[in-house]
Amino acid sequence: MVDKKEAKTKKVDAPLPTLATMLGSGEDFFAQGKKYRVNPLKLKDVDDFQNDSINIGPQMFSLVNEVERKKLEKWFSKQVFDGKEELMTLQKAMDDDWDLSDLRRCIQKMIDISG
Repeated sequence: MVDKKEAKTKKVDAPLPTLATMLGSGEDFFAQGKKYRVNPLKLKDVDDFQNDSINIGPQMFSLVNEVERKKLEKWFSKQVFDGKEELMTLQKAMDDDWDLSDLRRCIQKMIDISG
C-alpha cells in the first residue's frame, strides 16, 4: 500500500506531457526572433539517437568536433523546420544568426517533447 504523502510526491514529480508529446506533433521554438518547429523523435529513432550521444549541454564542442557536428546535423536536419516548413540545417541556423544558446535550447526542446 502506498502512503498518501508518497503518492502526492510521485504525482508532483512526474512531468506532465505537453500537447505535442501526446499528439506526436511538433512544438514551436523561437530563435533570434524567428519561429521554427521542433518535432519529437519517432520510436524507431530512439536507439539511433541514444547511440549518437548528442551533447545537450554547451554546443561549442558539438560544432568544432567534426564527428559530433555530423551527428548534430543529422538530427537537427531531421527534426527541425523553419517558418516555411522546410527542414533546417546548421548552415541555415548560422544564416539566421543563431547563437550557441539557441542551438542548445532547440536540442533540449526536441528531447523534452519526445517524452
